[in-house]
Amino acid sequence: MPAERRSLSQSLVLLVLPVLLVISGCSSIPTSGPVGVITADSEAGPTDPLIFNPSGPRQDADPESLLRTFIRAGTGAAGDYEIARDYLTDEFAMQWQPEERIIIYSSAPQVSATPTEGVFQVQLEVEGTINAEGIRTGAVATTTESLTAELAQDADGQWRITSIPDGIMISSNEADLLLETYSLYFYSSSFEHWVPDVRWFVNRAAIAANIVEAMLEGPAPYLQGSVTSAFPEGTTLGVESVPIVSGTATVDLSADVLQDTSDLIRQQMQQQLRVNLAGLNTVNSVQMTVGQPVFLGDDIPHPNLIVPVADPPVGNEQIVVSGNELFLYQTDQTVPIGAVPSVAALDPQDPAMALTGSDFAFLNGNRTRLYTTGPDEEILIAATGRNLTAPSFDPNNWVWTAGTDSQGQGSTVTAIPPGGTQDSSVSVTVPWLADGRVLELRVSRDGSRALVVTEQDGVSRVLLAGIIRNRDRTPQSLSAPRELFARGPVNTAKWVNEDTVIVAQTSADAEVTPEFLSLDGSAQTLAPLEGITHISAGTGPTAVFAATPEGVRNRVGDTWSDEPVEGVQDPAFPG
Repeated sequence: MPAERRSLSQSLVLLVLPVLLVISGCSSIPTSGPVGVITADSEAGPTDPLIFNPSGPRQDADPESLLRTFIRAGTGAAGDYEIARDYLTDEFAMQWQPEERIIIYSSAPQVSATPTEGVFQVQLEVEGTINAEGIRTGAVATTTESLTAELAQDADGQWRITSIPDGIMISSNEADLLLETYSLYFYSSSFEHWVPDVRWFVNRAAIAANIVEAMLEGPAPYLQGSVTSAFPEGTTLGVESVPIVSGTATVDLSADVLQDTSDLIRQQMQQQLRVNLAGLNTVNSVQMTVGQPVFLGDDIPHPNLIVPVADPPVGNEQIVVSGNELFLYQTDQTVPIGAVPSVAALDPQDPAMALTGSDFAFLNGNRTRLYTTGPDEEILIAATGRNLTAPSFDPNNWVWTAGTDSQGQGSTVTAIPPGGTQDSSVSVTVPWLADGRVLELRVSRDGSRALVVTEQDGVSRVLLAGIIRNRDRTPQSLSAPRELFARGPVNTAKWVNEDTVIVAQTSADAEVTPEFLSLDGSAQTLAPLEGITHISAGTGPTAVFAATPEGVRNRVGDTWSDEPVEGVQDPAFPG
């Protein structure tokens, strides 16, 4: 996994707001007093920008060849794409926005003339696009897109481009070298977790400004309403750069950002800036300014400042079904759960364990009832329905499941509060599930996202949606999702870490090839294994277990353990 998308746990340990400087300032906007400089981890981050040196316009080039070399010139980001701008007329060069849209193509672009003089078509086999905020959109299969370019001859008889859509076009091979994936971070609605929002940026000297600008623009559409930012909507950079001098990144913000803010909010702003720039290997501290360094408060850190957890681990212990009872499972050993009532009469399957390790849930044999229990607790019926999905706990101990609606034409999503029953359950609004059946629903460990596998007309999809809650954190709805693309059908999915999931099409008697899907669009297949009926995933890609008819096997390197652990079924890590 790229270093810039590493877990932030170690670098967040350094999150301290020392008092470094006392300055004077105005009274309406607090910009005087101690200045907070937050130290960032400098050990890892994006590599230095790879320098492309494309050629400029060739003398007396015909329009078609000029357009082809212009496309190649889009790889040269140096000097604000000065080489690519040489292909444009002087007037159009001042208007052209090269990073407004990046098209990633698979095969050589086709350039052809149209019946209109000076007008040409550029046809591309598109693998994906990236917008100005770094949000990448992909597709299951390559699609075709045509762009219109207009050219004219200048006073010296040289063809130059007078009009072409904003953006650059790069091949998929060039994309691997020119672009850098980077996780923006927003607060969960409780401010207790960092939630990643994976973006793509051109790897160049101005990447720090790209990161901050994208963060200020807000989260990707599928996360809107499920995460929050310390910065109010409309906040912009005061200057269009984030200079880095001697390891300190100075982020100058628009003048009105600090109006009516408290010490706590300003520290949350500084904390968010720090975590978003922590992955750059050129940055070891961050200073927030509004013309002058920002006052963060006399009491640093503020007593109510929460240091969010990034990519929370889930430990090594799983819950399993063994002998029709619930057990804990670790290191190939099963351990009875103390003071939990017998569930044998309920034919338990698909158990789940809260992130706290103290609450449990499971389905009955025909998947029509979801039960909850715990040490010294009775067994409660938490939900009823048809084709219920395996329960999933969020960080607030709500239990989630989905099922087929009463007409059998769509799906419903239900969340049950801690200690609740079906009478206290909440029906979560999900309009985009009206015609599909949910095969799996897993809440992320930060509690802000839902991983959903659906099936409609025999076609499966892996979707990621934001969880929108009200002020008391009661789930309300799932946002319009983004899609992750697997290589084949999928009926199960689990979280591996904050930005990676594992998916598979389980089968009791066929060979199954699980696959890691990353939020950056990359994928990695695991070694196939015959007869995978269930998958569990813990902290990171090495903690993967597969249940087979013979027993449970765990991932060992690039393959699976030789000897299955017998008598154990349906393993599940907390969550």
